[in-house]
Amino acid sequence: MNHIAVIGAGNVGCALAADLTRRGFEVRLFNRSAARLEPVREAGGITLTGVLDGFAEVNHVSQDLSETVHGAGVVAVTVPTATLPHYAQSLAEATTDDQVIWLNPGHSGGALFLGQEVRRRFPRRRPMICQLSTASHVSRMMSPARVGVFALPEAGLAAFPAHHTDECHERIDALLPGRFTRLANVLEADLGNINALLHPPGMICGGAWIEATGGNFRFYGEGNTPAVARVLEAVDIERLALADQLGIPAVPFTDLFRRAGFTGAYDSAYEAIRHSASIQGIKAPPTLDHRYLHEDVGWGLVPWLHLARAIGTPAPTMAALVQMAGVVNRVDYATEGLTLERMGLTGMAAHEICDHVTLGTTRQASIAP
Repeated sequence: MNHIAVIGAGNVGCALAADLTRRGFEVRLFNRSAARLEPVREAGGITLTGVLDGFAEVNHVSQDLSETVHGAGVVAVTVPTATLPHYAQSLAEATTDDQVIWLNPGHSGGALFLGQEVRRRFPRRRPMICQLSTASHVSRMMSPARVGVFALPEAGLAAFPAHHTDECHERIDALLPGRFTRLANVLEADLGNINALLHPPGMICGGAWIEATGGNFRFYGEGNTPAVARVLEAVDIERLALADQLGIPAVPFTDLFRRAGFTGAYDSAYEAIRHSASIQGIKAPPTLDHRYLHEDVGWGLVPWLHLARAIGTPAPTMAALVQMAGVVNRVDYATEGLTLERMGLTGMAAHEICDHVTLGTTRQASIAP
């Protein structure tokens, strides 16, 4: 690989760029905002703290996406999945089918959406797209050129279409050896989206506290109450039922959370989160107008809800959280989020959906966004 392109200089992007640079790879870091890149340019790189520690000399930062991705073996897309529509056309035009587009993470449906967008614009394209079930680095920006890394989860990696799994895994494993397990297809990654389970219940149930304090409390350490955890577990039951109907391997939240390296073995979501030392100190968002709802509802719960409705699986708790999130933020997440149409799955039965993620069928590729 000539170099690695990292798209997005936020929490995950800066942590990944610094980590890969310190491993000896040439990294080019892109961000749309010059103000976001300037502190990194002035510092000459990015400082890592936490489970990773040290300074990485990231010299190549740019606002030119085409120049950043040209010749890259892997294009790591670390922007919030809800912002993918802003990048889809540029990525479709700038990348080639020889490159691996790596959504880090892809949350629920990111690879399906991006694959649909690339092929809608270029019907002959067959891009290699892969995604993680959760971000490679659990991290937060501590200052404009300093990022704290709290954990390095053992996430699952899936490719779309699934027959690209071997090549995608080989390239990603060369960057971060032994970190990621192979998943059968992107639906398994989509249904393993921890954030869609973890964030919406706390945001909706704790909405008054967030507004009253401006997020001045520990979101997981104090916002995780038994009642909030029961809402999470109700969503989890519906997610597992959806996975079962689709024939997709899935495990309960407590196992998912443990496998990601956040906690030990606990029987309840409340206990699992309460004993997760790596995230206990993370502050709550300062407002409800935040990616914990925009992303984890619109691009987390919404695709699950639409899939459940398409195959006839009840999902009342998901529906309630989507509705309440829409009310508090005045956003119609059910239609503005990631729908079946935007994933290229309109009108498909369960077995057709599974065939699509495996083979990359294109009968939906002419549908407008």
